[in-house]
Amino acid sequence: MESKGKQCRITKRFFKLFIMGMLLCVMGVGKAGMRASAKEQSFAIDAKLLPGNQSAYEVQLQIENKGQDWEGEVRLRITEDYYGGLNDCAYDTKLSLPQGSTKQFVVRVPKDSIERTDGIVQVNLLSENGDVAARQEFGRLLQAEADALILGILSDEYTSLTYLDMGGSEFYYYGESYPIKLEELNQDSLADSLDGLDFLVIDSYHTDTLPDKAVDAIRQWRDDGGMLIIGTGEHAEAVLGGLDDLGMQCVRVYEPGEGIYDDRDYVELSQVHMAELMDVGGVYEKAYDTSIQTCSQGSGAVGILPYSLAEVAKVNAAGDYEQQKSYVESILQRVSSCAAARHTTGTSSNYNSMNYLTGVSSYLGNGNNRLKFGWLKLIVILYVIFIGPILYLILRVVKKRDYYWLAVPATTLVGILLVYWAGRGFEVVSTNVYSVTVEKLSDKGKARTYLRCYDAGHKEWTLRLAEGYAYAGPLDDSNYRSDDDNYFYRIRQEGDRLFFGMNPSVGFEDGYFQAGIVKEPVSGGISSNLPYIGRQSFVGTVTNDTGLDFEYFAVCRGEDVYVYKNLPAGAQVKLEDVEIVYRNDAGYYDGVTGYCYSFLQEVQFGDLSKDIDILSALGIGIVSACADQEPDKTVIIGVTEDWGKAVDDKCSEVSYGCVYAVQ
Repeated sequence: MESKGKQCRITKRFFKLFIMGMLLCVMGVGKAGMRASAKEQSFAIDAKLLPGNQSAYEVQLQIENKGQDWEGEVRLRITEDYYGGLNDCAYDTKLSLPQGSTKQFVVRVPKDSIERTDGIVQVNLLSENGDVAARQEFGRLLQAEADALILGILSDEYTSLTYLDMGGSEFYYYGESYPIKLEELNQDSLADSLDGLDFLVIDSYHTDTLPDKAVDAIRQWRDDGGMLIIGTGEHAEAVLGGLDDLGMQCVRVYEPGEGIYDDRDYVELSQVHMAELMDVGGVYEKAYDTSIQTCSQGSGAVGILPYSLAEVAKVNAAGDYEQQKSYVESILQRVSSCAAARHTTGTSSNYNSMNYLTGVSSYLGNGNNRLKFGWLKLIVILYVIFIGPILYLILRVVKKRDYYWLAVPATTLVGILLVYWAGRGFEVVSTNVYSVTVEKLSDKGKARTYLRCYDAGHKEWTLRLAEGYAYAGPLDDSNYRSDDDNYFYRIRQEGDRLFFGMNPSVGFEDGYFQAGIVKEPVSGGISSNLPYIGRQSFVGTVTNDTGLDFEYFAVCRGEDVYVYKNLPAGAQVKLEDVEIVYRNDAGYYDGVTGYCYSFLQEVQFGDLSKDIDILSALGIGIVSACADQEPDKTVIIGVTEDWGKAVDDKCSEVSYGCVYAVQ
């Protein structure tokens, strides 16, 4: 019994020790977690957007190290709110932070690479082994420098209408996304502010108090493309009183709950005053989801609601944010779809230039994609000769003829490996790059380079840009990734040099990039004397004083695009005497669309197929030059081969340059 008692005491003691050990382990894990957490919090990250750069968002990052010495990369990613995932490009900056130090630097993101600016700028500190040491997010950081649609509000209830900016979410308008910025108006500021507005909302305001000059200014602004939105409701007669030309009258106003209300998609309307409106001229169309009535007037549009937008906000104050955003978006969409585009310029009013640039860039390299079969032919010939009588004779000499049927498949396998090795080793020895640099002659050396690149392998590759490049990024944001590691494009900065690359999923996958460069401007200029005598008619002279030989050049005005052959340096030519390669008769309304989507496809398989690369480069110049020019200006673009290299690294680069003048 005593022995059993002693054994029991030992067992209990062991059990207590075991429990204590477990507690110590748990405490140790907790302390380790606390240490890890403390380590993650040992950095202070701040970001702000610098103003003024027309081509790139300049994000100034400040990193303070409150812990031990650290080396790694600072990765900036942008969350696209509309898609809910991260943008396809990682912007990395190599950084060394001694203990207690603070460093400040700028990350430049091309504006054309970002479709929406209402997402989150995410900053990660990645240690050398790839672990995330710290993370900070900054909501809607880019919107301060984004192009915006300006919505003016004329109302005695302005504070109830501030939800019309959709809480910072962006509005998709003619192929682009824009934030909505509000401007409060009054009777004194109205007339002077109209020119800067895209939308004007009049709600809970007696328009019959407006002077005739202000009413005339609203009418002229609307006819020139302005988009007018009227909220009526309880005070419908007063709101419409000074705007007789709208052709809308109030028959009566229903008290809340009196009218007949259909189910609405976005907001509750049964508790607001509803006006019964009469369309005098029968020109308005009614939308079911918001009850707005819209019509085109001049180049602009009018939308009239049977209720007050301010009253809707009060009744639906506790409503769902997403529903409220969709409600405002629906109203803006209904009105804007009736008006001519105000935020697009150039030769075509309805195209997204980034989509065009990507499409045209895909033709680059098609004129130089014929394989050189020298080594491959030699290997195949040697294989055919060797695998027959020579292999048999060799085996006979060594008295191993019985192994012939084993030697044949082995030799075949070796032959396949040699062909594969020759194809990779001699045809695609490095990353292939096709670059086109576009420069406006009056821009003092500021230029943009567009690159199409691919590599034979499917592992990540990186190339260093030449000196002078200030920013780089993807040409568009068509590839979306949902986590921190799975990016498609990558831009890395080390010191004052930029590297660009991609993480392909298969071999020979195309990557499309853009990069901005500041360099010595092209000397000289391009001048012309081209009197306009109607569409699809160019007569007169063009003079090339740039010192560059243009194998092809284009003349563009409005919707017209003409492409001619050969304009040597120092030459003056009469367009009537020069060979025309392309003109506006490709089945499209405007010449840019016809060139990009019809002409280049014909060239690829036609008599000019050998020139597909340089004509594609010219197409990039045409799209770039015409996208931001006034329709009544004449643009002359010349293209030349063997431009300065964009890449200062091991690669196979074919480069072109486009220069243009606007007159």
